Amino acid sequence: MQDIHRMPLAQSLEDVCHPQRMALIVYDMQVGILRQIKNGADLVRRVLQVMNAARQAGLRIIFMRHLSLPPKL
Repeated sequence: MQDIHRMPLAQSLEDVCHPQRMALIVYDMQVGILRQIKNGADLVRRVLQVMNAARQAGLRIIFMRHLSLPPKL
């Protein structure tokens, strides 16, 4: 890692893929959304596999969900 103007600048894949600077984002795994997907149960199994690998690598896991505001707003 090289510092440019006191900001770290990645120089290699190892710099970029460091567990302290990475996170797995799990987006919109809501039951209502998964019911609309043909293979929702398979998708859940795959996401769990990725989450387990991320945990083993020491990555943060961030859960997000899409939220639509009412049309009136």
